[in-house]
Amino acid sequence: MIYQLADDERGLVLVDVRTGECHVLNPPGMVTWSVLSSGGSRDDAVSALASRYPAVPGERLRADVDALLDDLHQVGLVPVAAPPTAATGRVRPFDVPMAAGPPGRPGLRAALFLMVAAAVLLLFPFRVAHRLALRAGRNRRPLDPATARRMAADVGRAAAWFPGRAACLQISLATVLWAGARGRRAEWCFGVRPDPYTFHAWIEAGGERVTTGDEPSYHRLRFLP
Repeated sequence: MIYQLADDERGLVLVDVRTGECHVLNPPGMVTWSVLSSGGSRDDAVSALASRYPAVPGERLRADVDALLDDLHQVGLVPVAAPPTAATGRVRPFDVPMAAGPPGRPGLRAALFLMVAAAVLLLFPFRVAHRLALRAGRNRRPLDPATARRMAADVGRAAAWFPGRAACLQISLATVLWAGARGRRAEWCFGVRPDPYTFHAWIEAGGERVTTGDEPSYHRLRFLP
């Protein structure tokens, strides 16, 4: 299972849910991935690159494709045919709004779910956390945005008291798990900001993006099952 973001100018970002590892492919690598994940062959990828970079010798293109395939196989990323999506083009980022809340001590439930989220992310592969987040919202009604903002803010306050690592990944997962325990669904979302690449996690509830902190604009990564 992979999250991805394609941008014609910067290339392709891949996040492997199984390991939590992030991989960035340059524009030629993005072309190769796109061809192979659409059912094309190695030769199709070379042809696509040749049409885009006519000044580069064919032998160099074939060697680059082979090297990329070797690298992808080594990290367990083998391109497979994916459902059609809209054209990539220039991807526009969006602002992630702040989940504001009054200062003070966090609630017990917020602290409890933050400890659970932090322990899961520390002790288990990332795919376990991702699976828990999906199951937490399965067959649940969406959490309303106002409640989501209050919950995220409460978990954010708990993070200030937490002795271990409690950044966006832990806070957002804790809020998703808490929502699931209340019989509601919040989406766990991931995004990227280029130049240099930085990654971020937040939640969405009722179609609205919710996070803690004053965050810049991020490109949301698209999920490929």
